[in-house]
Amino acid sequence: MKAIAYFLEKENFGKLLIRFFWGLFFIILGIRYFAGGMATLKTLGSIFNNIGIHSAIGFWGIITALVLILSGICFFIGFFFRTNCCVLLFIFFLKVLTYRHTLQSFFDEAYLLDVSMALLLFSFLFIGAGRFSFDRN
Repeated sequence: MKAIAYFLEKENFGKLLIRFFWGLFFIILGIRYFAGGMATLKTLGSIFNNIGIHSAIGFWGIITALVLILSGICFFIGFFFRTNCCVLLFIFFLKVLTYRHTLQSFFDEAYLLDVSMALLLFSFLFIGAGRFSFDRN
C-alpha cells in the first residue's frame, strides 16, 4: 500500500501514465491506418501535398503509419521523447493544414482531434518525459 501511495504523490507517475496511454493511442492509430488498406494509406499520405510532395502518396502513407507506430512505442517507453514529439508534431501539423480547404466547421471532429494532438505534443516538448523513462541518466 505504501508503494502505491508513494507513486500517487509524485508527478512523474502522472507523466508515466500519460506517456503510456498516449503512446498506446499512437500505436493503435498507426495500426488502424494499416488495417484500412491502401485507400486509407493514400489518404494519410496526401497530407504531404501541403509541402509539395505530390508523387508516391501510398508510399508516404505507409511511412507515416510506420512512424506513428514506432514513435508511439518510443513515446510509450520514453525513448528519444522530445525527438518523437517533434516528429509527431510535424505529422499532426500537416494533418491540420490538410483541413484548411475542406473544413466546413471549426467543430469538425477530425480537425479538433488533430489540433488537440498537436497542442498536446507541443506542450510535451516543454514538459519532458519524466523520471521513469529511458532518456534519464
